[in-house]
Amino acid sequence: MKIIGLRVEKYIGKEVSGHNCDFEYNDAEFEKHIILGLLEDNRKVEIELTTEEGECGSGWCTASWGNRNVTIVDKFNGYTHKPIKELIVDDVSIEAEDVENDVFSVNYNGGCNYYPSGGYNVNMDLFKANGREKELRPTYVFIGESGIGKSALALKFNDDTIVFETDAYDTLPEKIVADVIVVGNKHKYTIDDIKTRVEETELVMCSFTPIA
Repeated sequence: MKIIGLRVEKYIGKEVSGHNCDFEYNDAEFEKHIILGLLEDNRKVEIELTTEEGECGSGWCTASWGNRNVTIVDKFNGYTHKPIKELIVDDVSIEAEDVENDVFSVNYNGGCNYYPSGGYNVNMDLFKANGREKELRPTYVFIGESGIGKSALALKFNDDTIVFETDAYDTLPEKIVADVIVVGNKHKYTIDDIKTRVEETELVMCSFTPIA
C-alpha cells in the first residue's frame, strides 16, 4: 500500500475516570488519524485510527482499546499532512485487529483481555503539515429563521456528530460541548450567549437564508 496522505481530526468522545466499579464518563476532546492509502490493486482506502476508553471486564480499573476502521472509498476525503518521502507498507487486512509497520501501529487491547491497555501510534516525523489542519476543533453554528431546515439538516448527520438544539433548553447550560449547535428562535438566545458557553473550539457560523 502506498500512503498518499494523512488526515488529523478532532472530535468529542467519552473520557473515563475512576476505579472499583465507580466510574465517571465525561465529554472530552480526542484526536483521530486517518491514513489515506492506495492498495496494490489500485483501490483507494481510508484507515481511521482511534482510541476508545472504558472499563475493564471486572470493573476494577479503566481500560483502553486501539481501534481501526478500514473503508474502501471512491475518492479521498482530503488530508492535512503529506508524506515527506515515498511511504510503502503492506496492504492492511480489514479483518486484522493489530497492525504494525514503519508508519503506524494499532494494538487492540495491549495484549491483555482482562485489563486492556490498547491504543495506536502514528510516526508523525514521516509527514509534513499542508496548512489544512485546524488548531481548534470546529463547532458549526446554524442560525436563521424558523422553519428553514436547520434542525432537519442536523438530523442527517451520523450518530458520531453531537448536535445541540438551543430550543430544547429554557436555560442554557453553563458549558456547551457539541459539533453542531442549532440556534432556534424560541428563546431568543444570541450568538454571544453561545460564545460564553463554549471552550477550546472554533465557532463557524452557518447562516441559513432563503433565496427569492
